[in-house]
Amino acid sequence: MNKLHTGSVYPWHTELEKFIERLDEQLEIGLNRVEDGWTHQRKLAVLEKLVRAYTPHQDENGAIIDPHSDSERYYSTPSYALAAAVLVKEGRHDLLESAAAALTHSIACVVEEKAPDHHPDFFPIMMMGAYRLLKNLLPEQATAWKQQLSQIQPEDTYIFTMSKMKNPNRMINWNAIMISGEFMRAAEGIAADSEWMETYIRSYHLPRFTGLGLYQDGPLDRPNSPFAYDIVTRFHLGVMLEAGYDGGCAAELRDHLHRGALSSLLTLSPHGEIPPRGRSAQHQWNEAAAALVFTTHAQQAFAAGEHGLAGAFRRAADLCWQAIGRWQTDEGKLHIVRNHYSSETRHGFEVYSNHTCYSLWTAAALAYTLLHGADLERISPCSIPAEMGNRVLETDGWFQTVIATVDGQQMLVQTSVNDPYNIPGIVRIQRSTLPPLIGPSSAGHADRGFTGFAEGDIFPLSYTPAWQTEDGKWHSLSEGIPGTLGFDRDGGIDPLDGGGSVQMEQSTTSDGETDFTLLWKGPFPGVWEIRTQYRQVPGKIEVTYELQGNIQSVGALIPLMAYDGRERSVIHHVMSAGEEKESIRVEYAGASLEVIPATKGTNVVWPEELASVACRNGLLKGARLECEGSCISFIIHLPA
Repeated sequence: MNKLHTGSVYPWHTELEKFIERLDEQLEIGLNRVEDGWTHQRKLAVLEKLVRAYTPHQDENGAIIDPHSDSERYYSTPSYALAAAVLVKEGRHDLLESAAAALTHSIACVVEEKAPDHHPDFFPIMMMGAYRLLKNLLPEQATAWKQQLSQIQPEDTYIFTMSKMKNPNRMINWNAIMISGEFMRAAEGIAADSEWMETYIRSYHLPRFTGLGLYQDGPLDRPNSPFAYDIVTRFHLGVMLEAGYDGGCAAELRDHLHRGALSSLLTLSPHGEIPPRGRSAQHQWNEAAAALVFTTHAQQAFAAGEHGLAGAFRRAADLCWQAIGRWQTDEGKLHIVRNHYSSETRHGFEVYSNHTCYSLWTAAALAYTLLHGADLERISPCSIPAEMGNRVLETDGWFQTVIATVDGQQMLVQTSVNDPYNIPGIVRIQRSTLPPLIGPSSAGHADRGFTGFAEGDIFPLSYTPAWQTEDGKWHSLSEGIPGTLGFDRDGGIDPLDGGGSVQMEQSTTSDGETDFTLLWKGPFPGVWEIRTQYRQVPGKIEVTYELQGNIQSVGALIPLMAYDGRERSVIHHVMSAGEEKESIRVEYAGASLEVIPATKGTNVVWPEELASVACRNGLLKGARLECEGSCISFIIHLPA
């Protein structure tokens, strides 16, 4: 496992080997089989309920009409066509006519250059998947479909091509998504060949992969690297490989995707969620794409005789289904972002997020997962890394995230200091025995970027150091370092702009414990150096901040889950009887979390600007711990 097909060392190979070795040892003595109940039939039921929720919204032309905007949006219809076609394959023959109508309409949209919201690049992967499933059931319609599909000229039909963009920096996930479907069209003999794709893959996509196999989306010279567009691009390229792609880039691409699958496995949370950094974070389709990645790699590992790793991949796929399933409504639709606000309010939605489109794209991705998971049932699920073992992982490239895990518990620290859309500090804490959002599960923002909120203030709130300068003003690390250029949400940022640096000063793990220290340097107001230490054991995280500079007081910002769109937390400011000691307790969804100051003389303050802070999951309420000196410590208690 040290060396992959390229012969180069996988950056996290030591931690991966430790996990697999421990897993295999337990399996040899009959331990670590996980009965999680996520059978093929249970997954199929989730998909069917989701698809049938939108069947009543299909019009006479086969289009799926979004009930909130009364129009067809983005790639809802081809997504529905694929998902319904997979259900037909599974025996739901009453959906055949509906699936065929959606496919007919989708093909016409692309050929006639009438794709809703100018998103034709997303259509071919869904259209060709549905075509392959339906062509033998409806041979006469298949002849018409094939004739129409043959009219597509990629450089003219699609948007993210060099013919249209004339800019290599714009060959982002859209282009890879289009190519994956176009390969399937060529494989069906409908397109002349697929050789033209090789230049795109080799010149514009392979260079974006890091050593960890993570795909850096955004301009080539300064990718903004959202985890959502890493996983979704790997999803599409993986479907292309599953469809038989064996071109000149296949071996290198397969290596990258294998590395990426291992990295996703090592970073998946105990609740089955991928890291939240970047735009489109915490949208359900993130985990739907991850489910396909884990499913296909579970089968590959099993075929290679790596049964423990196969079981972990299987469990990861199941947890992704579970992460999505908990947000499915009684009628079958999804809360497309992880909060309970009504979809009309668009809380936590990106400017491009659409309820029907992202519900159905999630359905389509899950449909592909079932389609390519024929052998998954013979693999017994085993614990994933977040459920077993201790590790501290630092991402490469521009993903700027540290992931620390102990048994069943994970914390994420973002290290970007000049990106107002991805603020530094602890941005997510999850424990398997607690509700996923209580940690909390997302931070605030210095700039909302793509994201809109129904309520709440925009404020950079995360677990992060704070300090009072000699002029009496309070500052925090989460404010970051302003760059010399304005924030460009589309173009990304240069991590070195504005100065500043972050480095892992030390990192150790032992049985049941992780301990690491980050050293932050830069032109912070009144401060030139910040040292943050994080010690984690199951149920407890100890945090210490040490600042070097000209300051009056030291502090710590504390983000607290306040409201998820349906349920409000109860937040207590606790004064210990007979002691001059304060703490904070949050009660949410039948569980609790406590923040306990560990430095003598610490006070809990409730700044007005932190009373109601918007985040993807709803609203946060912020507190600030304050004390004299230059060092402060506190404990985050996560009772089981």
